[in-house]
Parts: sequence; structure tokens; C-alpha cells
Amino acid sequence: MEIPLFPLPNLVLFPNIVLPLHIFEERYKLMINTCIEHDEAFGLVLLQTGAEGESEGTIHRVGVTARIVQVERLDDGRMNILVEGEGRFRIHRFTQKTPYWRASVDFFEDGESRQSIQSLYDQTADLYRKVSALSAKLSASQESELILPESPAELSFMVSYVLDLESEEKQKLLEMTSTGERLRALLKHLADAIKKLEQQIAYKELIAKVRGNGDLGKPNVER
Repeated sequence: MEIPLFPLPNLVLFPNIVLPLHIFEERYKLMINTCIEHDEAFGLVLLQTGAEGESEGTIHRVGVTARIVQVERLDDGRMNILVEGEGRFRIHRFTQKTPYWRASVDFFEDGESRQSIQSLYDQTADLYRKVSALSAKLSASQESELILPESPAELSFMVSYVLDLESEEKQKLLEMTSTGERLRALLKHLADAIKKLEQQIAYKELIAKVRGNGDLGKPNVER
């Protein structure tokens, strides 16, 4: 199958994730309008970190198709669009570079796991809930009710997208073909996030305590 491509730096899309995009370059105005006209999805792919430009060597070969679900047209042909991630694909070969990239792609999904991953799902969900609770505490905001996907694969995609990770690390998660492997990797990332949040909360509470005690922490000055 051949699809148009939208290479972007620092952004990795995952299946079932809804993402807003602002379209302002002429070539991508053309691409998006063509996709709308033909009801066609495009492939969102990550540019390698530090890449100075787009080339076959700097575009990651695994991406996700994005279906346009909402369009807001602005001045000069610019657009705000809302897309939803659909299927993962692997680029077989590039077929066009101008006015925008196109490629022949093969779609893939996670392979069947030989062992139950329910335990991994439960552990990931529990740690993600803890991260959400700690984040709310740190920002002194009300914790929102979490509605998590029932599918282990969908949960792994959602957490991979939401977690504050480097784009190259998210790309590794996207390229994994085992839900269990992805969940195990996420457990480590979630544990790291919890540790970091707990340290930030402890520091915030210490600062509040110091300020509340007035001169606490200031050297005594004999008068």
C-alpha cells in the first residue's frame, strides 16, 4: 500500500490517540486537502533527533497512519486539524519526495503472546494511576477520574504516548511487536516517573515548611 507521509520532529503518534496538528506549509496544505478530498489517511513518522533535514536516512521507518476527523480552516489556507492514530506501518520503500513524501508501506500488529499478560496489564494500570495521583498532588490540582483501555495493547499505546519520554524512546516502544515487551518497558518508565515525582513533592513540601518557619534556614546574626 502507498500512503503520503508527514515527517515531524519530536512527535510519535500511537494507535487510537487523538492529536491536534497545525498545518501551515504549502506542501502539507496540499497533502491534507488531497487526503480530505479522497478520504485518505496519511502516515505520521518521526524525524531522527538532531536531523538537519528530511531524507530517506533521517526519517524513521516505522510510523502510524493518521485519519483526519476534524478540520478548522484558517486564513491563507492554513488549517487546524484533529487526527486519530490508526495502524502501525513499516516503510518498504520511498516512492516520492516532492511536493511531499510518499512511501510503499506494510502494516503490522503485535504478535500473539504465549503467556498471559493480564498481570502486566494490572501492574501497568496501577502504576499509571499512581503517577496520575502524584502529578495531581504536585500541581495541587484535583485528580481526574481515569478511564483506562481494557485492551493491554491499547493501554500500552496510551501510556507510551502520555508519559514524558524522549521521542526516540517512544519510537522504540512504537516499534515493539510484543505487547508484553512494551508493558514491561513501561513498568520501568513508570517506576522512574514515580520516583521523580515523589522527589519533587518532597522538595516542594520542604520549601513550604522552610517558608512557613520564617527564619528557618537563615544564619543567626548576633546583634
